[in-house]
Amino acid sequence: MKLSNLLHLAVTAPILLSGMLYQPALAVTSAAGQDQLRIHTSIPKKASDSLFSYTTEWRVDSGDLYRATGIGFFNAAKIDASSDGTLITKKLFNALKDGLMHLEPIWRGITINNPENQTLLSVANKAGYSITSVTVRDYTNQSLKYDLADKNFSAAGVQIALDLVLAADVEYIEGFTTKKSSTASEGEIVITVDDQQPITIKTDGKTTRALEEEIAKQLASSQLSQSALVSSFVSFYDKNNKPFDGSEIQLTHLAAHSIAIDITDPNLGILTKFKFKDENSTVKANDPLVLFPLLLLTTLLIGCYIWFRRTNKPE
Repeated sequence: MKLSNLLHLAVTAPILLSGMLYQPALAVTSAAGQDQLRIHTSIPKKASDSLFSYTTEWRVDSGDLYRATGIGFFNAAKIDASSDGTLITKKLFNALKDGLMHLEPIWRGITINNPENQTLLSVANKAGYSITSVTVRDYTNQSLKYDLADKNFSAAGVQIALDLVLAADVEYIEGFTTKKSSTASEGEIVITVDDQQPITIKTDGKTTRALEEEIAKQLASSQLSQSALVSSFVSFYDKNNKPFDGSEIQLTHLAAHSIAIDITDPNLGILTKFKFKDENSTVKANDPLVLFPLLLLTTLLIGCYIWFRRTNKPE
């Protein structure tokens, strides 16, 4: 083989090979509403000013993360006994809308919906954005139910964590409250998955860790974890975020369409966390510039071998 032919092969072969191996990056745009969580609210049962808040985190496809929090305080003793709960839902709906106001409009990657005369909140992604997590913090002893509209949690890849916490951790103020409770008082935790038989746990004087262990034993597909499913964070706009207390119940493969939680113990609150799939980022293939030196070296070696064989071929 002539030297000029060898050089031609050394240059063109890597280009051809890299073109065969390289797949261009595919910009995947998330469809509007592909990530959705529906929260069915109810009347708070706790007769003192208590917190309910929920934080939604999302990101621009292949881009930065953003979050917004809605916060409300409720007192069952101040709520009209004839109320159907829609005013509670409306207040929480407006709270998250207010939480979005500190973001530029282009960064507001979620839509919030509260159908008229319904105790339902719906949070969904806009086109080109993906929801990464939703965390609901309830210290009001509401009966809450969650679903993904018509999707199965496991099939949709949505993981769930239940973290029991003490109300005193957010309500206790040094110098104003005489005693900070370190255990539950008296009541029940009732958890219902779809239309299955509910599991009921008596809370009487137990620690949150003991209650979580008890629930994990009774609730199918659950396990007690010492790491948080959704990381804690603190910022100026996202108040009332309690640091992880070291344990939570996780349901990473819940083959169900809904989960309902009802707590009647005034000493207890619950953080319910939903972690969504995060797979709609740009698909990045190997950079051909990284492959080129290797292909060039391979081609040169092949060319040298052919040249050596030809020049040393017996006459």
